[in-house]
Amino acid sequence: MNYKDIEEFLSNLKSVMSCKIIDDNKGSIQEIHILADSSRNVKQICRDIQSVLISRYQIDVDYKKISIAQVNDSFAFNGDYRLKINSLHLENKPNTVTVKVVLQFDEALYEATESGLKTDRNLMRLSSRATLKAVEKALGFDDCLLLEDIESKIFANKEMVNCAVNFMYGGKEIVLCGNSFVEHSKSEAAVKATLCAINRRVAKHSSVN
Repeated sequence: MNYKDIEEFLSNLKSVMSCKIIDDNKGSIQEIHILADSSRNVKQICRDIQSVLISRYQIDVDYKKISIAQVNDSFAFNGDYRLKINSLHLENKPNTVTVKVVLQFDEALYEATESGLKTDRNLMRLSSRATLKAVEKALGFDDCLLLEDIESKIFANKEMVNCAVNFMYGGKEIVLCGNSFVEHSKSEAAVKATLCAINRRVAKHSSVN
């Protein structure tokens, strides 16, 4: 079944900015990923989605299949959803390196890799880009996060990694900034700086009840 029309209709609901439906081989809905603003409670958004699906499309979907990523319009920290580093692995070759980042939220793991030339600055970029890919997998959306810039510098006599990330949603572009002191490696600090930017801005609510 083609769910394109349903995705477009749900994207026009109040507070909803975009929608992605994932089905199985039989065409049954397995997951509904929603990107929404913070103007309404996630339970209200979830009920609206269920009501539209049953009344307009005669599709009854369990609320547990609805995952809502909510963009916080203020920069206040939201502790409901924090992705954490599960593991970071580097596969070195003479001139190139592959970075594998695994993020964790509760028991769920989200993995992504990036490969490129093995330079000091590019290693930070690869680590950050792999992190953003993993974050997109966690949110259930593609091509909404882009690394704008990343650098290391000395701050308070310690080395720090700063990054800027472009977050695209609802036709809007928001620049998110994060930083992390280098404790073990610049690669690890790049991942932490990227998560610092994302975790302050995006809250995800799964299995709303």
